[in-house]
Amino acid sequence: MNDLTPLRPALEAALGVLPTLEPLVHGDDAEVARRVQERLRRDLLPRLGGGDTPLLLVAIAGPNNVGKSTLFNTLVGATLSPARPEGGLTKQCLAAAHPETWAGSLREVLTRRYDIVLVAPGDGAPVDQAGPAGRLYLVLAEAVPRGLVVMDTPDFDSVYRDNRERAEALLVTVDVLVFVVSRQTYQNAALVDFLRKAVGHGHPYLLVYNEASREETARGHLEKLAQDVGHPPLARYLAPHQPEVEAGEKPLATHPLDEGPPLSSLLGDPVHTRALQARALQASLRDARAELEQLTRATLALTQEPERLRGRLRHELHAVGRAAALRAIPADVMVEAFRDELDARSTFHRYVRLPFRGLATALTFVSRQVHRAFTGPEPTVPPVEQSTEATLRDGVRRLVEGLAPEVATWTGDAPTREVLREALGAATLERLEEPLGFETLQAQAGDREALYQFCRELVGTELTGGPREELLQSLATLVYSVPAGAAAVVTVVTGGLGQDAVIWAGTLLSTPLLERFVDLLGADVRERVINRWADSHGATLARALESRFFAPLLTRLDAQVEQGERTSRILAETTSRIAS
Repeated sequence: MNDLTPLRPALEAALGVLPTLEPLVHGDDAEVARRVQERLRRDLLPRLGGGDTPLLLVAIAGPNNVGKSTLFNTLVGATLSPARPEGGLTKQCLAAAHPETWAGSLREVLTRRYDIVLVAPGDGAPVDQAGPAGRLYLVLAEAVPRGLVVMDTPDFDSVYRDNRERAEALLVTVDVLVFVVSRQTYQNAALVDFLRKAVGHGHPYLLVYNEASREETARGHLEKLAQDVGHPPLARYLAPHQPEVEAGEKPLATHPLDEGPPLSSLLGDPVHTRALQARALQASLRDARAELEQLTRATLALTQEPERLRGRLRHELHAVGRAAALRAIPADVMVEAFRDELDARSTFHRYVRLPFRGLATALTFVSRQVHRAFTGPEPTVPPVEQSTEATLRDGVRRLVEGLAPEVATWTGDAPTREVLREALGAATLERLEEPLGFETLQAQAGDREALYQFCRELVGTELTGGPREELLQSLATLVYSVPAGAAAVVTVVTGGLGQDAVIWAGTLLSTPLLERFVDLLGADVRERVINRWADSHGATLARALESRFFAPLLTRLDAQVEQGERTSRILAETTSRIAS
């Protein structure tokens, strides 16, 4: 892929969501998140629209006191980087380029990649002082070939932890990595790990074996290192032990171990630049794809815990609401729906039933008066509402007690743990002692209308004409003697749905008729009506409980799941675009 322009929107989208992910991931995932951000910001995106620029970025890296700065000074033809036997002096990245490279069109390319601090002629760069990742001190030197930028990076294994981060921030942006090792360091585990991550999936790199005493030994050590890294270097170079170099009297001399050009020619000759750039670009794309794939999996894993918890909490709330809804079923809705559907199916029976409508209304009034004569005035809060509210309180209390262990086992962010502790702790139990304020839910207008429509459709489906329907029509005429309005609320604790309707109506004589009426519709009709009401009104009560007790927690969990799904989707889409 030579033209990255079509990739730009996808890469920018991925870069936009990665900062929100970084605080949530840990360990290797956090390191990958930082690295891919640097790769997108400083390497891949700056290449877009930059044209076919003959610019080769080369970084020298390696462990402490292995001769990196000495090699850097040799390649740039001047003593620019501090190189003393004690090592560990370079804490920030130092680069050198030809003045014409900085003055030309390549200047914009460099400033898009790095925070450039230009070092004035004759001044020393304060690279022995700590600074931010991404900062690059640039020295202009005539000896550096045009189109070449050479960087000296901090020791990744020094006592300064930030050195490694500063080095990594720039290593993901370079075209070629020159890695310096010695007899004492070539098989160091930290070195191998660092180099493997730095060169990733085929990134071009060179190996320089410094202070070699025997060529055969150097070859064996470098072959072992290449095996551990996973793919071979472009070239290998040998730097024999040179006392004059250590004393600062001569530059470091390197010799190719294999057939190939000298190190300075390989890096400085424009003939090699485009081929190295192309290899670096392909490797960077492969690295970005692998890193984004890993972060996509990590993001999906992050959403599992909040998604599981919110699902469990809403499931438990619905169970509580359903149990409370079963405490009071509006049987009048069922009766009215059955009557209306039967009326609609028979003009004859509809006219026969007209006189009974007035009778039903009168009986409703009389039955209520008789009921009050025996029981006294109705309480301010009807018993059914008291039963419903008690069920809701007990259900929420059990829910809090059952989910309380989730606070201790939460592995996500600390702020969410605090919200969990608030919602699943003593604060919620104390609020249960206050009035729930759900009186308006008893009107149930929407749920009652939905139940009515369900019952109408149910009767229409169950009735298929013939003697069975005619018998139901006749029974419905008799059932009109039962005032449906008196069956407005029915508690299922006392008995069946039809039985409770007539008991509340006060006309026990009609009990067999209504039971027969319901049973003729089908043995499971009563259960289906009850379940329909429990599900619909239970969901209404569950939403009310969520709003009163668990809104902050569920809002936060919803946001985490939504953000995680969005992030993983964007990362996955970017990965697929790179792969294509």
